[in-house]
Amino acid sequence: MVLSLVIALLPLPAVIGVVLVAGVVIGTLLEPGIGLIVTLIAGPWAAWMNTYYPGLLPIDAGQIMIGFTLGAWVLGGLAKRELVIPRSPLLIPLMLFVGWAGVTMLWAPDLTFGIPEVIKWIEVILVMLLAVDVAQRRGGQWILTGVFASATLQALIGIYEARLRQVGPLGFRLSEGVYRAYGTFEQPNPFAGFVGMVLPIAIAATAYYVVRISYSVITEHGSRIAHYALRFTGYAIITLLLAAGLFLSFSRGAWLGAVASIGVLIVFAPRRLWMGAALAAVALIGLIGLSSAGLLPSAISERLADAGTLLDIRDVRGVPINDTNYALIERQAHWQAALNMLTEHPWTGVGFSNYQPLYEQYRLLNWPMPLGHAHNIYLNVAAETGLIGLGLYLLLWISILALTFRLIRHAHGVERAIAIGLMGAWVYLGTHMLVDNLYVDNTHLMIGALLGLLVVLYHRAQPAGPAIV
Repeated sequence: MVLSLVIALLPLPAVIGVVLVAGVVIGTLLEPGIGLIVTLIAGPWAAWMNTYYPGLLPIDAGQIMIGFTLGAWVLGGLAKRELVIPRSPLLIPLMLFVGWAGVTMLWAPDLTFGIPEVIKWIEVILVMLLAVDVAQRRGGQWILTGVFASATLQALIGIYEARLRQVGPLGFRLSEGVYRAYGTFEQPNPFAGFVGMVLPIAIAATAYYVVRISYSVITEHGSRIAHYALRFTGYAIITLLLAAGLFLSFSRGAWLGAVASIGVLIVFAPRRLWMGAALAAVALIGLIGLSSAGLLPSAISERLADAGTLLDIRDVRGVPINDTNYALIERQAHWQAALNMLTEHPWTGVGFSNYQPLYEQYRLLNWPMPLGHAHNIYLNVAAETGLIGLGLYLLLWISILALTFRLIRHAHGVERAIAIGLMGAWVYLGTHMLVDNLYVDNTHLMIGALLGLLVVLYHRAQPAGPAIV
């Protein structure tokens, strides 16, 4: 009755919005997996909402959705007396890192920076567990649907911003009517990080169905070719869109991450690692040869001409600054500030997520503006949580890589392809975050969902485990 009255009084756009919200609410209450898919799609819109509609909501839509979805999951399970916390081999390393991050709040000078970041990592754990439950009940395709839908939407927006809209922020302008893609992240680098994290999974799935189609043709088992061709077409379109979005971001860190992740895909594609390593070496030699011969597109070669200096940690006090080296020197100056924090607090750090409020005390003279983080996740974690925190952070990612490696060894078919794609995603993140911090704008929700997919695939890959993708 109330809904009918609201629909009768509101204009059409508002009516559509009300109906969509009502549908999402009802769908999430009936199946939390729907809420998880919507969460993954809504999460990247946080920066866009803060830019164009500040104060419209108390928190961004992604946080509202994950809170509501987790609540529906827990309350639904309690009501049915079926709530079971899924098992995860990643739970202990996650809790160790998050627990230490919480402990550092005891000496952090500004809790308003630290507590939200601790909550963010708690959300990673909860989303992982929710994704495990959804994938066990509904199948891993539910998680992949949310992941691909969100990343593809961002890629489409980025392509529109870069080449079709012909207007944009002056700082992102490359030439007349041509801009860097930035999606709803309002910055090219986090946009590229979000898209680049998903790209290896799409590539691996596309390659798998190419192999399946080829095998079906050779063996003359044509009954499945149409099915495989449909899957291949879908994944190929997603791959092309994600690759285009990543390229148009003109993010050097993202491009380096993409090269590293594709190299990992090549290494793990064959069952024998030595064959994959040999193929990757040949591909790397070929890439270097193309670059040396000047055969790479100029947009790529010019952008990566000084890529080697991206990881050059050095004292930049007194270094002449110009338009060409400004971004690199700025990043190195923030690395030095992080090292100064670590030198003064080697074991405990200055407090989780307190790099920005303490930046003034540790910065270099010519760089007064904090960028929010050190633009290197490893230095950032070390500065904020000390060597103890850095060790626990590395332990977490070693555990993730080891679990993924074991999954690749035991999985078969498309599940093995997804596992290889996940390995590419982790390598992409690890590489890109050598020059950035991608735990922004709800990207952590996507990471939590992918961790959940990894865990459930690992459980299913054990002997007698049924297929889930």
